[in-house]
Amino acid sequence: MANNRRKKQRAVESSEDYISELPDSILCNILSSLKIREAVKTSVLSSRWRNICTTPTNLILDADSILEREEDYSATNICYLSEVLRYLIKKNRSYAFVGNVNQYLSSVEQVQKIHMLKVCFTFRHNRYGCTDLDDWIRFVMKRNVEEIDLCLMEENHQLSAPNDGSLYVFPCDIVGNGDASGFKSFLKCMRLAHCVLAPHKSYNYGFSTLTTLELLKVDFKSEEHIQILLSCCNNLEWLSLSECYNLDCLKINPPFCQQLKHLNVNLCHQLQAIKVQSTNLETLEYNGCKIDLLFDAPRLKTFFSHVSYSTACHREIWPVFRLPIDLPQLETLFLECSCSMGEVMTNRLPIFPNLRHLVVIKVAIIRHEPSWIVTVLNACPTLQRLELHLRTYFHFDEKLRKTSWPARSPHNHLKEVSITGIRGYSSEIEIAIYLLKNAIALEKMTIDPRPRIYIGNGKWSHSEACENWSRVGRQKVYNHLMQEVNSTMKLLIL
Repeated sequence: MANNRRKKQRAVESSEDYISELPDSILCNILSSLKIREAVKTSVLSSRWRNICTTPTNLILDADSILEREEDYSATNICYLSEVLRYLIKKNRSYAFVGNVNQYLSSVEQVQKIHMLKVCFTFRHNRYGCTDLDDWIRFVMKRNVEEIDLCLMEENHQLSAPNDGSLYVFPCDIVGNGDASGFKSFLKCMRLAHCVLAPHKSYNYGFSTLTTLELLKVDFKSEEHIQILLSCCNNLEWLSLSECYNLDCLKINPPFCQQLKHLNVNLCHQLQAIKVQSTNLETLEYNGCKIDLLFDAPRLKTFFSHVSYSTACHREIWPVFRLPIDLPQLETLFLECSCSMGEVMTNRLPIFPNLRHLVVIKVAIIRHEPSWIVTVLNACPTLQRLELHLRTYFHFDEKLRKTSWPARSPHNHLKEVSITGIRGYSSEIEIAIYLLKNAIALEKMTIDPRPRIYIGNGKWSHSEACENWSRVGRQKVYNHLMQEVNSTMKLLIL
């Protein structure tokens, strides 16, 4: 026992504190990645650590980062408690959150630069904490903040404020007033969710530095306010509007937003029209009901379109049928289909004269019919790359068909095919075989069993392959496809 103690003592004495030898700037970045309540605990290590703790570069303010376990009721099921107890829990939780943040910010007042402010907590207009949140935004604006990310409705709805309260009103007078507020705006990126954004003409200058603006469930109060906002965003390159309110017509016209390159509009149900006149817009994503689309955008070459059941029933496939007319320069098309492709593509599609890259995100309930592939290949004569991201929810597998194949339709330019989400079902294999037989110039086909899900704004998520892929599916796919591969093709099955 004595020998073991001496060994441990020698180990402690010989150990060196390499972390404390790092420069302050690196230590500050490390602490900024920790939860605030964890970073604060490092201040007891030494006076140097105490100083570093009070010079954060990022402020991440959420329940997990700010509240102690006994203060946070996120993991507690309070549905069965009385209304009075639920109210008291929510009230005490809000008081603790706001109080802890205010106490922390009072200890870091000397910091000169804040890179990012991120808040994820429920706030409502004229409810407790709103003026404090205004002060936090003012605090970071004075410290040249470059990124503000506010999500003002937590996912745990048990602890969210009741819906009878109005949304928190974002303080445009603080952010947008610029030099008049005594500080210059350095804001480059702003993400807002569950709030009101209604800038006034007299204080919108502070938004002029923005390059990225993402808004989720934001209420503009009127169409006038979105136009006021966009009128000053001279450097904006990325604009995303998802499920926003009081937005009837979105206009991107000179001289406003002429640096805009990416526009995403998702499920804004009151929207009736999008009118774009821009020389720099490159990508447009739209998901929603049928609206008026007016384009004067010569560089707009990438379009994302969602084909829903409603448009399928009317055989419209809107807005796909309009794209070759409105955007003849289109080179990349993302087509997400939550419907039967064979059902909606019974008619011939218009020709896409310049389409080079087609991404089809296809969901099937039972099986994938290969007949729609013929329509796609005929409509895209210059297609060079095809991505099929498949998902099948229910399937009763059957033998590979030997007859009744879709008519042969040779394609002279398709060089690369990628199919993901494949499970080894016969209907999936038939699609791959048809492409191998008809893509005369095909150089490479990749089969990936992992489903890919497009979540918007150029981002994807991945899932694991199905359980029987390595045991049955992969070999089945390999056996059938290798019979169709020639010496000039490369087949990669993951």
